[in-house]
Amino acid sequence: MQPIPDGIDVCVSFVLFGTAREEVEQAIAQARSDTLKIHIVLIDNSQPPLDLAFAQADDVTVFSTSTNLGYGRAHNIALAASKGRCRYNLVMNTDLQMGPEVIPALVTFMDDHDDVGLTTPKVRYPDGSLQRLCRLLPDPADLLGRRFFSKTEWAKKRNKRYEFHNWHYDTVAEFPFLSGCFMLIRRSVLDVVGYFDERYFLYAEDLDLSRRIHAVARTLFVPHQSVIHEYRSQTKPSWRRLRYAIVSLAQYFTKWGWVRDVERDRINRRTCQQFEGF
Repeated sequence: MQPIPDGIDVCVSFVLFGTAREEVEQAIAQARSDTLKIHIVLIDNSQPPLDLAFAQADDVTVFSTSTNLGYGRAHNIALAASKGRCRYNLVMNTDLQMGPEVIPALVTFMDDHDDVGLTTPKVRYPDGSLQRLCRLLPDPADLLGRRFFSKTEWAKKRNKRYEFHNWHYDTVAEFPFLSGCFMLIRRSVLDVVGYFDERYFLYAEDLDLSRRIHAVARTLFVPHQSVIHEYRSQTKPSWRRLRYAIVSLAQYFTKWGWVRDVERDRINRRTCQQFEGF
């Protein structure tokens, strides 16, 4: 892996797994900026590795793992390699679509608010509908209801609270759990809390890191910028992904607490106080 240069504003990392060339090209093009010094790291988890000769450039670093490390562990390669070399790290999915103003605008927002450790923009589906990705810290009942009892009134009521369905998603607000599809993280905060917990192969890694950042800095939803996200894991469900989710969430609750999690309850109460009246 070639060294990442010093003095970078944002190190953007993408994890690839059998990703189509057109999608990789679009991801690289969207991450570049005329106003910021950005370096892009592609971590290829594909087996066999993708032919990424087309991506070779001074502002792109390619790393092939030769095995599927999972989402968080692969991103950690870029997070570790960029230590001391950037002001921000941006963890992104390749299936996002966004304008050239999104990254610079969010960097400016974080430059102006030095108590903020993590931001994410408004996220929409390709049809324009809202993805409700600002969430409370879950307890097991929240996630069991969403996965297995989603049509029951009990689960619907819990999910409305968990994802703030009675809120308009149009103002800056703080949440302890922001989606891993787009996480702009202040590097100095990342150096304090550490990287993705590598016990999670897939799912829960963004929940865990978001929670740890929230413990030391503000974690804000900034709706003035928006992106489009295909969210393929919802459109193409599989038993393998379900297994990954169950294992990762079991690891998360074992780490933080199943029924009893005093910190979770305190954080969720404080978060909900922002929305009294909605």
